[in-house]
Amino acid sequence: MSNVFKKLISKELGEVNYRRYFAFVKRSIETRNGDSQIIFNDMYEKLKYRDYKSVKKMHNRLNDTMLLAFRINRNFFLSFLVYLAASIFLIVKDLRPDLTVIALILINICFIYKTYEFISNKFCYIDAQIVLVYKAVLDRIIRNEHSGIQSGSK
Repeated sequence: MSNVFKKLISKELGEVNYRRYFAFVKRSIETRNGDSQIIFNDMYEKLKYRDYKSVKKMHNRLNDTMLLAFRINRNFFLSFLVYLAASIFLIVKDLRPDLTVIALILINICFIYKTYEFISNKFCYIDAQIVLVYKAVLDRIIRNEHSGIQSGSK
């Protein structure tokens, strides 16, 4: 399972482009060269000929993905509390030991999944950089479309 930003960029722009952008941003971070104009130009060239409706859908999917990433991070603490409460309840409650062990194993598997999901989305700095550039490209295309519509109707 990968983080939600990687899934979105891979789906929208292709896995090959995602890997190229990832390598470029990683290299930029390592060399402390924060120039993302190359990625911006590449994305813009790939997307500028798309129709307004599809660009707007891409923008909406990006917003939904950003909200999902925020929700995953925000809800992790609640997941931890539920995990802790359920584990304590199962241990304190005098149930059959075999059922208690099975239930604890299942709860631990679920919590490990939630922890992996949280960590993969919390620490995806490179993917967040790519998404910021992607958002700027979509915003520019939408803004250009709006200014084109307004100047065309005058």
